[in-house]
Amino acid sequence: MKISKSSLQEAFGIEKGGDLSGLFSRRVISDRQKVLCTVACLQAVGDDTALTEMLNLALSDPGALIPLYEVLLQGYLFCGYPRAIESFFCLHKAARQKGVALDEIVPVPLEGSQVLMDRGIAAAGAVHRGKLGQIRNKINAISPDLGYLMIAEGYGHILCRPGLDLPARELAVVACLTGLGAMRQLNSHIRGSLNVGCSAAQVFEAILMTSPWLVIDKVRGAAEVWASITGEDINTLGSAYNYI
Repeated sequence: MKISKSSLQEAFGIEKGGDLSGLFSRRVISDRQKVLCTVACLQAVGDDTALTEMLNLALSDPGALIPLYEVLLQGYLFCGYPRAIESFFCLHKAARQKGVALDEIVPVPLEGSQVLMDRGIAAAGAVHRGKLGQIRNKINAISPDLGYLMIAEGYGHILCRPGLDLPARELAVVACLTGLGAMRQLNSHIRGSLNVGCSAAQVFEAILMTSPWLVIDKVRGAAEVWASITGEDINTLGSAYNYI
């Protein structure tokens, strides 16, 4: 999934396209991961015009459809159904413009509750490791239904789907939560990204990909959460710090 500087500037204008070109020139995460993080952020903030443009550019890669679909789908867990539905309209519009057929995508039926719980605990355990019990207890204490749905639906049905690997999913979640300004959940999923094999630099890059779309304080706040978890000094990342 290679996106050129000229196509970014044509889609988003000289200034924002230039910012995006700078981010896409970095080599900490793949171009596909950059696109997925950007899509997750744009879904979260509700910028449907920019989201459609980014989806349009991304769909030039024949293998991009399923990863894009998966990121938008998991977004309903964090952004809610209204944002997810609007973002899928954006995907269909971009797909029509590119002549990409969506017929191959069919729903995955829900399985039995215990199957979903067992699978969800395994997936959530990979993400949260030793903190999973504490997280479950905290959520169950405020809403047992949310506690059940978090494991069975969130992890057992959505976040373990085969269309996208868990590290890429977690980086996209970090970008989404940065866009939402949901710092409690961001803290948890920054740790989760590290637990599933992402490096501290890769997680920072997911946060950085949101910078063209957000006010600087929101990006800086997410970067400070990242620094508090990783022990890294934001200033040591050199030119990347200029974005926040």
